[in-house]
Amino acid sequence: MREEYLRAAAEAYANLNDIESDCYHYLNDGFDSTIQSRLTDIYSIKLLDKAVPKKYVNKIVCTALAECQYPINEVLGYAWSGNERAAFANIPKATWSRNQMSDHVEFILNNMGQNASVARTKIQLQVVGYSEAT
Repeated sequence: MREEYLRAAAEAYANLNDIESDCYHYLNDGFDSTIQSRLTDIYSIKLLDKAVPKKYVNKIVCTALAECQYPINEVLGYAWSGNERAAFANIPKATWSRNQMSDHVEFILNNMGQNASVARTKIQLQVVGYSEAT
């Protein structure tokens, strides 16, 4: 129990920005639907800046957020193949491949991982600093 309070206090002082905090909690605390909604909004905006057909943006983001919930395949480096992603998104494989939608899913997954890692490091620095002071 003490560890939970320590982590919460460390997080409060870690100066996390919203996306770092959301990625950290989404990936570490059970894929909360409220956080998922915020991440969907954030990554939808990010994808609009890229060459992605607008009608597929939400499906790509939802696919990436769902894929986070599955264990990584060591061969692929990701949980799903392009065909599995296309099937989940209900987009024909040819359309998925032609528009290189897996690249966008991988961008989201990598970006989320980086943000969560930054948050974890900032929190850990707070915990270590606190532990050394006592």
